[in-house]
Amino acid sequence: MAKQASVNPIAALQGKVAGVQITNSGAPGSSPDITIRGLGTFQGNPKPLYVVDGVWLDDISFLNTADIKSMSILKDASSESIYGVRGANGVIIITTNKGIAGKLNINYNGYVGYQVANNIPTMADGHEYAILYNELQRVSGGTNMLDSSQFSQGTNWFNAELRNAIVTNHQLSVNGGGDKSVYNLSLGYLSQQGLLKTNKYQRYTLNFANEIHFTPKITFGYNVMGAYSKSHDVPGGIWRYLYTAPPIMPVRFSNGFYGDPGYYGLGSSVSNPQVTLDYNNAATQIYHINGNAYVNIDLLRHFTLHSILGGTYHENDFKNFTPVYKANANQMSSHNTLSINTSWQKDWIIDNTLTYANTFGGVHHVSIMAGQEAQRIYNYSQNSTGLDGGLSSDPATWYLKLASGNGTTTDDISIIKRASYFGRLTYSYKSRYSLTSTLRSDASSVFTDNSGRALLPSVGVAWIITGENFMQDQQVFDLLKLKASWGEVGNDGIPAYTASQQTTSSSIIFGNTQTISSGQSVQSPLPPPLTWEKSAGTDIGLEAALLHNRLEINADYYNKKTQNFIYYYGLQGALGYTTSYVIENIGELQNQGLEFSATWHDQASSDFSYSISANIAYNKNEFTKNNYGGNQKFYSGGGASTGGQLGTITTLGLPVGAFYGYKVIGIFQSPDDVQNYKNTDGVLYQPNAVPGDFKYAKLSDDGLAINGNDRTMIGNPNPKYTYGLNTSFTYRHFDLAIDLSGVADVDVYNANKGLRFGAENFTKDFYDKRWHGQGSSNTDPSVNLGGGQNYYINSWYVEDGSYLKIRNIQLGYTLPLAGNHLGIEKLRLYINAQNPVIFTKYTGFSPEISGGTPGNINIDNNVYPLSAIYNFGVNLTF
Repeated sequence: MAKQASVNPIAALQGKVAGVQITNSGAPGSSPDITIRGLGTFQGNPKPLYVVDGVWLDDISFLNTADIKSMSILKDASSESIYGVRGANGVIIITTNKGIAGKLNINYNGYVGYQVANNIPTMADGHEYAILYNELQRVSGGTNMLDSSQFSQGTNWFNAELRNAIVTNHQLSVNGGGDKSVYNLSLGYLSQQGLLKTNKYQRYTLNFANEIHFTPKITFGYNVMGAYSKSHDVPGGIWRYLYTAPPIMPVRFSNGFYGDPGYYGLGSSVSNPQVTLDYNNAATQIYHINGNAYVNIDLLRHFTLHSILGGTYHENDFKNFTPVYKANANQMSSHNTLSINTSWQKDWIIDNTLTYANTFGGVHHVSIMAGQEAQRIYNYSQNSTGLDGGLSSDPATWYLKLASGNGTTTDDISIIKRASYFGRLTYSYKSRYSLTSTLRSDASSVFTDNSGRALLPSVGVAWIITGENFMQDQQVFDLLKLKASWGEVGNDGIPAYTASQQTTSSSIIFGNTQTISSGQSVQSPLPPPLTWEKSAGTDIGLEAALLHNRLEINADYYNKKTQNFIYYYGLQGALGYTTSYVIENIGELQNQGLEFSATWHDQASSDFSYSISANIAYNKNEFTKNNYGGNQKFYSGGGASTGGQLGTITTLGLPVGAFYGYKVIGIFQSPDDVQNYKNTDGVLYQPNAVPGDFKYAKLSDDGLAINGNDRTMIGNPNPKYTYGLNTSFTYRHFDLAIDLSGVADVDVYNANKGLRFGAENFTKDFYDKRWHGQGSSNTDPSVNLGGGQNYYINSWYVEDGSYLKIRNIQLGYTLPLAGNHLGIEKLRLYINAQNPVIFTKYTGFSPEISGGTPGNINIDNNVYPLSAIYNFGVNLTF
């Protein structure tokens, strides 16, 4: 991974580890979504735990990839259990570079390149749009509004607003030391333009590590990592605006004024994206620092004491200013408006362990570790707005005290405390049989007293079969190892104070005098006593090495059950609470799967070596048990529709967040077709349909027209298969690496096609395939996607999200520097391409849809598309 020119270290993992799904975003500075062995929670925190030099984190976007020394991924419950309270979604352990005793080393790693938007959909041009718009008017009972002969290509809004974006990254590190002390200092700078012309991200990083050996038995060390980033952000909804902007509208008229959809009588459903970008002043600054100090003490002969104190400070400052302006009839602002959103996170963690390790009789090795851990996670946020007064387009005036108009201020706080005790026993006999057992007791302030402490056990065993006497004469296996494990881990990643009575401010009117006084009203009822969301996992695996260790094989079966998983259960509005839900433990969620990976590596000659590694994983996600004994349906996915419908369902027998709606079985071709679609009693299934509308399957036997009872599962956003292929070749001074990654048997809900209010543009693909008269199409509807029942959540919007992409190609050359007089030890030059090609049937921006929460994943609605990145880089060591 170290060779890859990746802005984010997690992005470089894509396709490299079986059972680990990485979903990238094209937004500069964004963090990829990572799912390990399937989605195991609904309302809990779905992210894995990152442990960076002993500090627990939810995000590592601040981390420079070049600062990482090693990365380990824990996938099974036995290995995760030592992190009990936060191990349910997997654990990624990261160790950063430390100093190396010896002479001073100076390293420079840098690259410069550019990004190109890929897989951008082709939209209808001006002439085609005019035809489509006229068709829409006729469907609505109107007449042609546009003379299509007067329009040609028109404006390609993607070409107008996107660019080939520059990205550059530089990292300089210095390390060295002697017998008593070693150190490492690195500085990094990243500048990344976004695909949109106004979007930019910059990041500065610092990492300093120092380790001091006071005596042969006492070692003290500390590590400080800091990052500062700033960005000019994209306005909300901009990708939808670009997707729907009419091509007949210019960016600007010849007189310099902005193109106005009202000029063409298109109404208020569309806007000029250039206006949105020009009057967008959204900017974010992020300050991050985390670090730790630790001490290792060897006690007596077989004991080691390890103590570590770590902490994190994270501040996110967002400002957005909108000036007074009037660009056209649809886009204007009558106030100078300033919004400031600031959040702070301040955490600390202390960890103490005592380990006893000894070998008896040369064959029995025992290690016993006991530990204590405490954490405090503090989050505070404040959101404020101000109007007019001294506010202006000058950033020097962007302070709330200068505002004179009525503004608002809200804030929120969350404090979570954890206290844990844990122990681990490891035993091996003749390095052939091994046993690892862990027991952890966690307490979290999230839960009520009677359920606030969980006991999380685990056990793992392994048998190295090739160590047996009966395997000594065989010539096939260099290593054959059988392993099995079981364990429980927890997830307390739900909002703080969930189990406490919440109130909200309100006004109370008293008596005949109608006196108004301030008061408090109950925000939501207390939930039933919550129990821990536990993940109980079983894993059985096989490891093998063959042909003089040139072929390595790993295979695993796992069964992971999330017990008592937590959901926001809906409340009736008539109950009078200010929130519409209560949190409850509702059931059991299962992820069951297989993983397989194989690596072949060989030194074919003194000049040529190579490695080929492939992995594939299968996962089935299913809601398997309801604590209430019924078959309640839990709905989500509000971003899929314009009509307030919820597009996903979680219920027994289905995966989390399955797409849920009507099944399209064709397109009505004529009025007779509508009249003939009825039951034996003559009840029309879609009495209000017109030719060109979707024809929905009647699935229920209620004797009524098509209604909500006829909805069904229409897609699965959870991929069944993930896979990758990674290769590396070295010939003399040249090296070549080619990496591929993909997912299969997964669906995406393309909400972009259906979010329609009137005059939006369509894709060229829709123009070519649409129904525009009897017999013209039985698969794609008329232009009236926003009318009748056509905007309902249905299977036409669900597309195959499978893809295979070339994740990375890199060609490098290391210069032969023997006998040079410049002090250069290594100089390597390389060219690199990330995501240059993607093979997919998906018609939207990208089948990689990041950013969705459980129940809302893989809904393509205003998603920042991915880009291909081409780099030239240098690795230099003195």
